[in-house]
Order: sequence, then C-alpha cells, then structure tokens
Amino acid sequence: MNRATYIYVLIGVVTVLLSGWRMNLSIFYPYLMNYYGISDITPIAFSVTISSAVAVFSSSFLGVVYDRRGSTAPLYIGALAQLVSALLVWFMKYHQWSVSMWLWYMSGVVSGVGFPALMVSINPTIIRIFSTRPDIALAIVQTSNYLALTFWSPIISKMAFLTDIFAIILVLSIVTMVVMLICARVYSTFKTVRRPQQEIQASEAVPKLFILMLAPIFFIATSSTMLLQFIAPIVTEFCGYFGIDTGRALQQYVPLVMSISGVLQSVGAFAWGFISRRIGVLKSFPLLYASQAVATFLIVVLSGFRLEAVIVALWLRFLIFGGEPVIHMVLIPTLFGQENLGRLLGLQTSTVMISSILGPVVGGLARDLTGTFTNTVLLSSVFSTIATVIALVIIMAGKPKR
Repeated sequence: MNRATYIYVLIGVVTVLLSGWRMNLSIFYPYLMNYYGISDITPIAFSVTISSAVAVFSSSFLGVVYDRRGSTAPLYIGALAQLVSALLVWFMKYHQWSVSMWLWYMSGVVSGVGFPALMVSINPTIIRIFSTRPDIALAIVQTSNYLALTFWSPIISKMAFLTDIFAIILVLSIVTMVVMLICARVYSTFKTVRRPQQEIQASEAVPKLFILMLAPIFFIATSSTMLLQFIAPIVTEFCGYFGIDTGRALQQYVPLVMSISGVLQSVGAFAWGFISRRIGVLKSFPLLYASQAVATFLIVVLSGFRLEAVIVALWLRFLIFGGEPVIHMVLIPTLFGQENLGRLLGLQTSTVMISSILGPVVGGLARDLTGTFTNTVLLSSVFSTIATVIALVIIMAGKPKR
C-alpha cells in the first residue's frame, strides 16, 4: 500500500478530533443559563434534539451527494454549516432570551446538517481507500471521535475564563470549518477504484437485507443512547446506594467513570476491529450485541453488591460499545459492496439519529415512572437483547448472494 494513502486516515482523524468539540456542548449550558438568567435547562438542551431530528433526513441526503459527487461536496456543505451555525450563536449575545432562543434553535437546525457531513464523507472514503482492512482504519478514525470528549473538555473550560461562550463557539466553529475545507481538498485527490468483488448487490440501490439490518441497529443504538445520555445521574444514583452523597459522587466518581469510559471506548474500537478481522464481521455483528446485553444486565445485578463492581461493569459496557460504530460501518461494504456506499451509510446514520432522539425519552420515562435509573439500565439490556435476537435471525437467514 502506498505510504501516501495513510495521509487520508491522518487528515480524517484530525478533522474528526478537532470537530468533536460539539460533543462537549453541554459545558455551555450553565453559562447560557447564567447569561440569560433562566433556571430551566430543557429549553437549551432542546437544540440537540432539533439537531438530531434534522440529521435523520440530512444524513440520507448527504449520503446521496457523496455517491454522486464524492467526499468533497458533503465536506463543503458541512464547512458552510459550521460557519452559519456559529454566526447565529454569535448574534445571540445582542438579544434577550426570547429572541436568542430562536437563534439557538436555528443554529441547531444548521448543525443537524453539518455534523452528518463528517460521517458520510470521511468514513466511506476510508472504507474505499482501505478496502482490505476497513475495520482497523475505521477504528482509528472512530477513536478520535471518542477522545474528542477528553481532549476538548479542559480546553473549553479554560477558554471560558478568558472570553464569553459566544466568542468561543465562533472561534471553534471557524477552526472546524478550516479543517473540513483542508480535508475536502486532500480527499479531492482520491479517485475511487471499483473492484468486481465489491459490487455485491449493486443492482439494488437499497437492498432489502440492508433495510432489515436497520432494525437491530436501531435497538442497539437506543440501548447505548440510554446509558450515554444518563451516565452521570446513573453513577450518582448507584453511589447513593452505598452511602456516597451526591456532591462527592459528582466531584469524584462521575468524572472518573466518564473519563476512563472515553479511553475504553477507543480501546474497544480497535479491539472489535481486530475481532471482526479475525472471525469475520458477520460473526462479530451478533457477538457484539450479545456482549453488550450481558454487560448491561451485569450492571443491574452487581448494583446490589459493591460499587466498584458496578463501575467495572459500566466500563465493560462502554468498552464493548466502542466497537459498535466500527462493526456497523464495516458491515456495509462486506455485505453490499461499495456501490451506493454513501447512501447506505447515510440511511444507517439516520437510524442512529432516530435512536438518539427516542433513547433519552424512553430511558427518562423508565426512570420517572419507576423512580430509579436501575430500570433504565434494565430496559437498556432488554433493547440489547432484542437487537441480538434480530441480528442472529438476519445473519442466519439472509446471507448475501455472490
């Protein structure tokens, strides 16, 4: 393999890492609440829901754009979205919340276009460049996404002492825009080389088997979203079971669990990349889901014993979760080849976005109706089990024709 091809992975890693500051968007919530003198966080957090809802549709559109125009066009669209979104937030500082709220929501709409642009441009390009080892290449790129949480948190916190959040978001968005433009320029030099064996089921724009596979992907993504969105209150509640007060839990245990979880997700991405290489992605598909179901159920079981055991079970769940995006993305070229790769990846991303909308609602209702996050975790294990069963049925009954 030409050494220059590794540049594509490097630029992809850097672009995803530097764009990942939006994963820390919740850091800005308290500052916005103080700036506008509001006590409710829901109106602010609602912007993320709007972004996810828009991403459901924009992912599929951008996937089609990728198939027709290559990676450059989606990246240009994403770069423009970054700038427009930042300017909308910048203008918020000159208005009361009654007006700024709508600017904030409009920024969420635009962000719903910009974020998927990365996923449906960088990932399929990496798959095509490293057609023989897309699992490992994608694991490298996905790792940068996980590490963005650890990388940006302290930087944003320090920047908040130097200037206002509106300037911070503008600066970070401009940095992201520039990096995306550089990535677009580098990726424009890549020319897709089609191989006959990679054109499996190319006659079907959206194969029926692929549509069936979206069902287990939805259930497992919903299961993971329940845990990801409520990890802090889940840890806090479990700490309370063992006599640890909320303040200590938030200051010591929650940061510990979350920081190590990010690292473990990165390790998991590589681990499942190697596993899929070793036993095949088709066998890895249900094995990944079954492992997540077992790990999630262990969290519930161990919650009655020792806090350390619960934390280890949580870390195990996030370690396994690290392979989820890698296995999902590698499944597409393995089963369906590279024809319509962008469109299929876009549809897959839309499914994950739907789960990111419904997961917090379902998980939150489970807690509110029963009074404990233990049932949220239990429900997450049920969703993982459902995903496992569906995946096994699909793999056993729907092998692709070659």
